[in-house]
Amino acid sequence: MKKYLILLAKLIVFAMATCFFLVVLMLPFAFSGWVDVNNPERWAILVIEAIQVASVLLAAWLIIHYWDEVPFVTNMGFGLRGRGKDLLCGFGMAAAIYAIGYIVSLIAGWIRIDGVHFDPSYLIIQFLFYITVAVMEESMMRGFVLGHMLDTGMNKFLALFISAFIFACLHLGNPGMTNFSLFNLTLAGILLGVAYIYTRNLWFPISLHLFWNYIQGPVLGYDVSGTGDKNTLLKLHISDNTLMNGGDFGFEASLPCTILMIIATGLIIYYFETKKVKYEEATLVLDESADDDILHDLGGDEDGGTESN
Repeated sequence: MKKYLILLAKLIVFAMATCFFLVVLMLPFAFSGWVDVNNPERWAILVIEAIQVASVLLAAWLIIHYWDEVPFVTNMGFGLRGRGKDLLCGFGMAAAIYAIGYIVSLIAGWIRIDGVHFDPSYLIIQFLFYITVAVMEESMMRGFVLGHMLDTGMNKFLALFISAFIFACLHLGNPGMTNFSLFNLTLAGILLGVAYIYTRNLWFPISLHLFWNYIQGPVLGYDVSGTGDKNTLLKLHISDNTLMNGGDFGFEASLPCTILMIIATGLIIYYFETKKVKYEEATLVLDESADDDILHDLGGDEDGGTESN
């Protein structure tokens, strides 16, 4: 019981620290008038989101460095070594889900493309914006919240579900939120976090989150979790606000998205469960190789001796 009370205390302190840093970092912009917080321009929204990223990372660093007393980068899951494939896999999974969902929706007549609008500056700014969204939300929900739940020894799937539900609840104020979209966002949180419970690394969920939002909104023309824009690459017409197309909330509130997320999550679990022994053996070999390299660099052997000159 004690470890869960400590976990709760850390989560509360983390939330309070994040809010504190957010207010402190936003004050100069608010008082200077450089950024209109109530009606920000496109570039200003990017600045505000970057401040949110900084607030989350500062709060997480404060607790991990001074309370947990462990390395920040590795504990949060920002290690880069050998993680290039995670970025590619995140992109590939997002692209596959939306390719299937979009094609099926077009064929079934649930959506229709009314035109194309190519605005390079918009697409670039939106890409940068969704990078900050992905880094902020994944650092907060997977890197800190889910990571600390796993550190208590909580069952990994229970921790995954709880963190995913919290993630979904953070979107309760979004336009068009329904019980079904809340359910789907919980599934999205599970999909984003399922690889993390095996790897404790954030680059796959960050990549998946980034391209999930970017492909869905600025490219394909859906609303993203209830928020939309008129400058998207494809002009999308949704025939009816139905369960099959997600309506005003976007593809995330559709039944096809539900099915595709469940399949994708199952594939990730199957991959890691069947490759578990090989993954652990590979990690052990890498660790031993790293130790050997360090000994070699120090001029020593495995028994702790030194080479003669």
